Amino acid sequence: MFTASWHLFSEKPPAYANQIVGKLTVDGLLYEGIVFALAVGKLQYISGQHVKNGNVHIQSIPERYSTKTLNLLIFKDGRALASEPVTPDNVVVYDLVISTSGGGGAPTGDPATITGKVERVLDNQAEPAARQLVAIEHKPDGSWAVTGNTTSDAENGSYTLDVLTEGGDTFVLAVDEYGVPFTATAAVVQGDIIHPTIPNGHVYRVEAGGTLPATEPTWWIDTGTNHTRTIEGGISLRAFPFYRPLVHGHIKAEPLP
Repeated sequence: MFTASWHLFSEKPPAYANQIVGKLTVDGLLYEGIVFALAVGKLQYISGQHVKNGNVHIQSIPERYSTKTLNLLIFKDGRALASEPVTPDNVVVYDLVISTSGGGGAPTGDPATITGKVERVLDNQAEPAARQLVAIEHKPDGSWAVTGNTTSDAENGSYTLDVLTEGGDTFVLAVDEYGVPFTATAAVVQGDIIHPTIPNGHVYRVEAGGTLPATEPTWWIDTGTNHTRTIEGGISLRAFPFYRPLVHGHIKAEPLP
């Protein structure tokens, strides 16, 4: 069972010189969206950022990962896709290419399933949560592949991941929804997720919709009691911490009969 709890950390990680800089294209188009940097091996989360015009700049990479192999992971059309492996470099500018039509890293193996449950802690209470889930297998030959993805049920937090496995160790990532950046005068409806143009560690769920103001509001953080505010235009927003992906593993996928 995969039970994920979200905890807020007030201390910022130290900055390091090691970085990954590059231009990322997906199916020939400059990518815009969230990119996660993961260390190959124990599948350690390193960093995440919102990329515009394909410009990737992963900073604050700890020294112990300065010579390690990393993968950049994105989500597109409900699928998880990974770049070719890269290593931190303070000189090289990588040309990163991802194709959704297959090639390199496509899952292979026998049909199997992984089941579990995702929970979050809200107002000091654990409750079921809907999260994007991605299964990544470390295959017996030492290679890695994304083998499946799904979303946990909002009502009870349960999920069933249909994967392909070659008998290796599988890790399951739970990823928060980052939503869309604040856009002046854009129409929003209840349930939409918005994030500031300058990240502050939080996202904002629309409780009462309308038209966003022409200027970005002064954002606030979730203090546990003061998390919902009404901004210009009568739009009500609730602040939620945006947490780094949680990883559960390693586990073995259960082959189908």
